[in-house]
Amino acid sequence: LGADVNSRDSAGFTAISMTFSSSKIGSGFVSVSEGIRLLLSWGASFFPGDGHSRESHISSATKRGAHDIANLLASELGGRRCEIVSLT
Repeated sequence: LGADVNSRDSAGFTAISMTFSSSKIGSGFVSVSEGIRLLLSWGASFFPGDGHSRESHISSATKRGAHDIANLLASELGGRRCEIVSLT
């Protein structure tokens, strides 16, 4: 058993949204990029209803010069290992 990658803190932020709010994005910190890749590979989601859409994160990464992250998010699977589908 593990932690839910999409759980929220007391302010409503998920791990992926907290990573994107980091001032280290676009500063050449490999660990931030790898952290984002890891979260995405384990199914981290974006929540457009509360201002944390995939598009807003792509824009943020691009503005900070983190083009590798922006390209990853814009890719077909968005950094995931496989497509997530609903079975219900």
